[in-house]
Amino acid sequence: MKEKSLPSYKELERALDKTALKLHPSQVHGLVCGILCGHANGRTAAWEELITGGAESGKTHQLLQEVYDISAKQLDEFLFEFELILPPQADELPHRAEALTLWCQGMLTGLKLAQVQIIDREPGDTTEAIEDLIEIAKMNYEEVVESEEDETAYVELVEYVRTAVTLIYQDAHEKKPSDKTPYSSSQLH
Repeated sequence: MKEKSLPSYKELERALDKTALKLHPSQVHGLVCGILCGHANGRTAAWEELITGGAESGKTHQLLQEVYDISAKQLDEFLFEFELILPPQADELPHRAEALTLWCQGMLTGLKLAQVQIIDREPGDTTEAIEDLIEIAKMNYEEVVESEEDETAYVELVEYVRTAVTLIYQDAHEKKPSDKTPYSSSQLH
């Protein structure tokens, strides 16, 4: 049976347009992944209210829950299918680069909400990954041009972010082989 995939960028964008805050789809997915990396247990009310401003339809709730559940499964099972919700390849490169910066900003916000220290950390692979996400979040996407060189750099950055997030998640959720309850309250910081 095929694994269920994340909602598309456009699908999430349409759902978020119906919320009070109208957040960017990539930023929302980054936020969810940051919260998941920080040992968040299965409760969704706090992050969902943050995203929707407290007003969402049943369909929006269902879609956001899918984003959360599928992302959690992909990260927890270290699935190579883990993808970032970003605009489609057909969109202009500066728009996609902006979405990547927003994804990273959302990820960092999610880590902060989950009380993960993102600055003044002990040196290590996770610290380096977080520092790199901070730099990507500050990228000047307005300087990105439609060129083969910038397209290649964008694709490499997306792949790096995917790998970095997986590393951060795995490091935060190191578990013994017998430990099969990734969202238990005993694992919260």
